[in-house]
Amino acid sequence: MLTLNGLPFASSRAKYLDEEPFSQEPSAKVYVTVEFPGLSHSLAQLDTGAAWSVLDLATAELLDLLDGGGEPTKMKTHAGTVAGRLERVPVKLVADEGDSLDLEATFLVSRDWRGRTFLGYTGSLDRVRIALDPGKGKNWFYFGEAD
Repeated sequence: MLTLNGLPFASSRAKYLDEEPFSQEPSAKVYVTVEFPGLSHSLAQLDTGAAWSVLDLATAELLDLLDGGGEPTKMKTHAGTVAGRLERVPVKLVADEGDSLDLEATFLVSRDWRGRTFLGYTGSLDRVRIALDPGKGKNWFYFGEAD
């Protein structure tokens, strides 16, 4: 679907939002649709600068991950340092065109996190080829498996 130098780059695409509904955040962000096992679609913010992905508290509770056995760690965030555990979580990038992509991603899970779900680089986005096309309001998020 998307090529680079004549070679396949990404096989799927989905619309992304550049502002979260009901948010007071004044600057543009990139929100993509994801799905966790047994849960309906939800939005996650792409954050290629984040060390790991982070699950929002409600999703972590619904997936029964708050008392998991993952590796304890701390992560510096815009809201301060958050302590939690690194847990492997199945997540699907939901496609509007092409095939949705199933990943096993590493998420920080913390009872102290009060923010939204983020897809960070390490253990998640570092396994996916991604491209954004904001051209004239198109807001296409291209993705596919990395080699």
